[in-house]
Amino acid sequence: MIYTYDADTDVLYVLLVDDGDAAIDRTEELGPNLHVDLDADGGVVGVEFLYPRSRGIDAEPVRARYGIDLRIPFRFAA
Repeated sequence: MIYTYDADTDVLYVLLVDDGDAAIDRTEELGPNLHVDLDADGGVVGVEFLYPRSRGIDAEPVRARYGIDLRIPFRFAA
């Protein structure tokens, strides 16, 4: 997993595949601040958390829908 955080926009992106394999076919919105990028086969390529610093991170919808347990290695103050 590769974690990228943009402090200017307060967006955290978790890339789950190697950069060369990141062929995003569509994006699914799991909530107002949570988007999942999928490949053509429906596999998860990456997960985007909007405003994690101000609203926190809830990765449970990703685990519940796709069976992926995202272990975010840092915390954001909500």
